[in-house]
Amino acid sequence: MRILSLAWEYPPHVVGGLGRHVHHLTEALAERGVENTVITFSDGTSRPVETVGGVRVLRVNPYSMRYPDFVSWVHGLNLLITERAKSAAPFDMIHVHDWLTATSGIALKHIYRRPLVATIHSTEMGRRVCLKNDTERHIHDIEWWLAYEAWKVICCSYYMEGEVSRNLLCPRGKITVIPNGFKAVLSSGPGASSEPFDRTKYAREGESIILYVGRLVYEKGPHLLVEAAHRLGRDDLKFIMVGDGPMRAFLRDLSVKLGVAGRVSMLGHVPDALLSSLYQSATVAVFPSLYEPFGIVALEAMGYGAPVLASDTGGLGELIRSGYNGMKFTCGSSESLAAALASMIGDRELLRRLSENGRSCLGNYSWSGAAERTLDLYSRVLAEYNAGSWKPNA
Repeated sequence: MRILSLAWEYPPHVVGGLGRHVHHLTEALAERGVENTVITFSDGTSRPVETVGGVRVLRVNPYSMRYPDFVSWVHGLNLLITERAKSAAPFDMIHVHDWLTATSGIALKHIYRRPLVATIHSTEMGRRVCLKNDTERHIHDIEWWLAYEAWKVICCSYYMEGEVSRNLLCPRGKITVIPNGFKAVLSSGPGASSEPFDRTKYAREGESIILYVGRLVYEKGPHLLVEAAHRLGRDDLKFIMVGDGPMRAFLRDLSVKLGVAGRVSMLGHVPDALLSSLYQSATVAVFPSLYEPFGIVALEAMGYGAPVLASDTGGLGELIRSGYNGMKFTCGSSESLAAALASMIGDRELLRRLSENGRSCLGNYSWSGAAERTLDLYSRVLAEYNAGSWKPNA
C-alpha cells in the first residue's frame, strides 16, 4: 500500500502536536509494510529528500518567495506540494492533515483520481469560538471543503467527532475516531544530553515544580496558570513553562503585574532530554487549555509519572478520570485551578496514586494501535474505491 501524506510540519520542523502525530503515525505504519511518502515544508536548513524511520520525506521551501501573511504562505506551500507530488507518484491514497495542506490534497485527488483521507486535528470554529474576520472565515471554508472532499475523516477524540460534524456539517458516518498514541520524548540514546540533570537550575531546594508544556497561545490557557500562581501566593512553588508563542511577552508582563515574576520561568522550546527530566521532576503537570482536541502532552506527562491536572474540556475531559489518572478543574477558571493545585500538593498519597494510574492507562494510547486502526481504515477505503467506477482517466 502506497500512501502520500501531506503535513505542513514534520521533524525537524515541529510547531505543535500535529508534527509529532504525523511523525509517529507514519513510522508505525512503515513498520506494518506501508510505503509512506510525506511531503512537508523546509526553511532551507533540512534535506529536501531523505528516508527516516522507513518513511520517505520530501520537503519544499515556501520561503523562496515573499508572502504578505500566513494564509498566503500556506497557499504558496500548497502550490509547491502539488508540484512536488509528481516525484512521489504512483500512490494509492492521499492523507491530508488539517486545512494547511487541504488545497494540495484536494487538487491531487482530482489530478490522479485517488481517494482522499483527512485527519482534522482541530477546527477554526473551535479555536476561535466564533469567526470574527475574513481570514478566519476563509480557513473555516477550507476545512468544510476538506471534510466534503474526503472519502473518510479521522478525528482524535469523540469531542472532535462532534465538533467536525457540527461545525463542518460532516455526516457522523463519514468520521472515524482514532485516538493519538504516546511515545516517550528523548531521554537516552543517540542525541540525548550527556550532562546529568541539575534540578537546582530550575527550582531551589524545597520548591515544588509546577510544569506547563505547550504553545503560548490563548486557547492553551497559559495565562490561567500565571493567575493561579498569584492566587496561591506561595513561595515554595516554581512555575515552569515550556514552549513558545505569541503570548510570551503578555505572560511576562502579566507575571510582573501580579507580582509572581520570580516564581514563573518561561524556558521556550527545550531539548527533548531536558523536557523528559522536567516531566520526571514535576510535582504536578498542568494543562489549562480552553480548547483541546486531544492533549498529547498529558499522555507524555503520565508516561514520565507526573501527576496531571487538566481543564475539563475537549479531549482532556475524555482522557482524564478525575481522582484516578489525574485531576480536573473548571475550564477557564484560575480560581478552580489554584484550588485544585493546593489540594494536590498537600496530598502525597493522591499524587502517588495519580502517578501510578496515569502510567497504567497508557496501554490504551499507543501509536501501534493507532497505526493498526488507520491501516484498517485505509484498507476499507481502497476496497470501496476499487469496487467503484471512479478511477484515473485512461
